[in-house]
This record gives sequence, structure tokens and C-alpha cells, in this order.
Amino acid sequence: MTAGRPREPDVIVVGGGIGGLSAAFALTRKGLRVRVLERSAEFGEVGAGMQIAPNCTRILLAYGLLEEAKRLGVLPASMVMKDALDGTVLTSLDLRDMERRYGTPYMVIHRSDLHALFLRACREAGVDLRTSQHVTGYETVTPQTVTAQTSQSTVPGGARVRLADGSAQEARLVIAADGLHSAARGQLVGDEPVNSAYVAYRGAVPIEKVRENNVSESDVVVYVGPGCHFVQYPLRGGEMFNQVAVFESARAKAGEEDWGTPDELDAAFARATENVQLGLPLMWRDRWWRMFDRDPVMTWVYGRVALLGDAAHPPLQYIAQGAIMAIEDGYVLAEHLAAHPGDWDKALAAYQAVRAEHCRRVVTTSRAWGNLWHLDGERRERRNEILRARDPRDYRFVDWLYSVTALTPAQEPPMFAAIPLSAKATATVA
Repeated sequence: MTAGRPREPDVIVVGGGIGGLSAAFALTRKGLRVRVLERSAEFGEVGAGMQIAPNCTRILLAYGLLEEAKRLGVLPASMVMKDALDGTVLTSLDLRDMERRYGTPYMVIHRSDLHALFLRACREAGVDLRTSQHVTGYETVTPQTVTAQTSQSTVPGGARVRLADGSAQEARLVIAADGLHSAARGQLVGDEPVNSAYVAYRGAVPIEKVRENNVSESDVVVYVGPGCHFVQYPLRGGEMFNQVAVFESARAKAGEEDWGTPDELDAAFARATENVQLGLPLMWRDRWWRMFDRDPVMTWVYGRVALLGDAAHPPLQYIAQGAIMAIEDGYVLAEHLAAHPGDWDKALAAYQAVRAEHCRRVVTTSRAWGNLWHLDGERRERRNEILRARDPRDYRFVDWLYSVTALTPAQEPPMFAAIPLSAKATATVA
């Protein structure tokens, strides 16, 4: 090693979002040298609130970051589902009882706050953080035998990334955490994102702006309606209030390019109950998020290049597991690299064996849950009848998701065990 130069990394992580930073932190905790390459000129996150369930707060606890996250976020008392047309309560989850069941809490937090938490943790841990690094290509480097005058030696294999400026960087492992539109996914898998024809509007405002709207300041509330839903919950210790409006775009279904515009937002919620109508004017109307996922793939590892987070398994947002799955990925990969020191291929095989099937089910369940939320007519009435009969402490729908699944191959979950066959037909899980 040349004097004054930093040692080359063991791992390069491409992407400085929540998934990339959390993976970098997890790996650094295990003694690996990690470099993060972020395309933007600075590290940051856009968006508003997000929900993190016990399967994520359990990992934050293991990282020693849970108390800081709790100070930044809110621990809601319940999750309440209401009908978006008449405003009546359909069902709820007792989130305080859920914490007793799973050992760690259900939280809501601003996305930028969680991102900043991991960024601080990476800096304190000594992660090599680099911005303005546009990675355009990935390749595996095979081991080579080098012959000198007196002996032979083997240069270990690894992976290489190529950047837009023509340079290249190498490490024993490259993790592609470069999101829904991942360059690695495009190169290695070659598929395209799947358009759901749904679009999300968001808005986070000071709590004073919504108090007159009769909102809950202690719960996560979701209104489910025909072709749309509306989510509300407090943020930042109750000082802010987050709202998300999601709806199916008729223009997207018709194949038009200009879709998801504010006029479609208003039309989608024209029949909604008063609380939703009061919240709509507070949504950000200058930007919106078109909702895509990808069909599940079971191969995430290509030589010494591994997909992680949305590059591997981007879901729709209906069960709030996108960022959580990315955090789980990094945790699991770090644990297996530590369990198999020096045996990179064995650790990567274990990572893929544990995570791919679980995340496949999350992606397909998210699609199914969206279908179930957005029913109309007789199917909506039947869904409401089933949900109203549910006990708030019935965890059959979430045990497979919130219990300890991160380090072991998941078993087939009874996701729709309590739903009669006639309703199951509207929410088939692949």
C-alpha cells in the first residue's frame, strides 16, 4: 500500500440511499472496509413520512440506533383502517400490544430523518463516503496468477464498477443498491419496471394546519376506497402531520404519457368522506410519485456483484416494507459475511437463499393488498364485513412479516387465512 493513500475497500456499495447507507453501516460493524458511491452531488432523501415496523426497529435496536430513531419519530398507538366513502372504522391494529408481541415498536418517521441517522452512523463508523460518482457498469473480476522472478502469487477476484467519467474501481464485493431504475438490474437481469397505473401525492405540514380537520394525532389512519386510498399520521414528535393520497390514473390505464396530474387527484377522491376532502388541499401539487414495482427475481448474486434493496425487489407501498426490506438485506448480508470470513461466495449464496423468497412474497403481497384496498361495489362491501369482524389483536396477517424472518428462510405465510374463498379471488398471491 502506498504511503498516505487509504486502503482499498473490501466492499463498494453503489447508492447512498437508506438501503445503501444501512448496508454500509452493517458491513463496517463487522470489520469490513466499505466505500459508498453516490451519484448525486450530496447525500440526501426526498419524500415525507414512512412507516417502520418491528422487523425493522428490531434491527435498529441491534445497531444501537433505536433510541435516536424514537426521538426523531413517533410511536403511534394504533393503525386504524376506515372506509374512504363513509368514514366508518373497518378494523385496527393495536400497535402498543404489537410491541409487546414482537419486542420492538412500530414507528413512523420522516424519510430524511432516517436517512440522516444512517448517514451520521456511517460517518462515525469510518465509511468512505463519496458523492458525484455515476456508476454505469458492473463486472466480476476473476482471480489471476501473477508470476514474478522468484515466485507466483494469486491476485484475488472481486468485482469492478465503471463510472461515467471513464474510471473504474474494484473491491472484493460490489453491492448494487441503486434503486428502482438500477443500472445493475438493467445490465444483469434486463427487465423493466412494472407500471401499476397508480400515483401517490404527499404532503407534510405543521400539525397546527390540520388540528381543525379532526385528525388523529396518535394513530396511523388509512382510508381505503374504490381505486384510491388516503393515509394520515403524525411526524417528528407530533410537530408535523403527514398525508399520502394514492389513486389509480385513468390516463395511465389508457396509455397516455401525461398522467397522475392534480385534476386526476381531485377526481379520484370526489366521493371521499369529509376528513379526506379536508386533507386534499394540503397535498404538494407540484410533484407526484408514479408507482412502479418489478416482477420478482430469485437471482440477486452475479459473481461478486449483489443486488440489494429496490435494485433487487422494489415493491408497491401497500404494506410499507420497501425501505425495511433494504435494511434487512444489509443486516442479513453482513451477518453471513461475518459467519463465513473470507468465503465471499458462500456468504453471498446464503444471503440470496435467505432473502429472495421472503422478498418475493412481500412484492406479490403488496400487489394483492393494493387490490384488496381498492375494491368497489359488492366486493368492497364483503371486504368491509370481513374486516369489521376482525379482532384488533389478530396477528395472523402480519406474523410472517413482523416476526424474526430476516436470518432464516421464510415459511409460506397464512396471509389470507381468515378471508373466505370468495374474497380471496380478488387478492391472489403469486
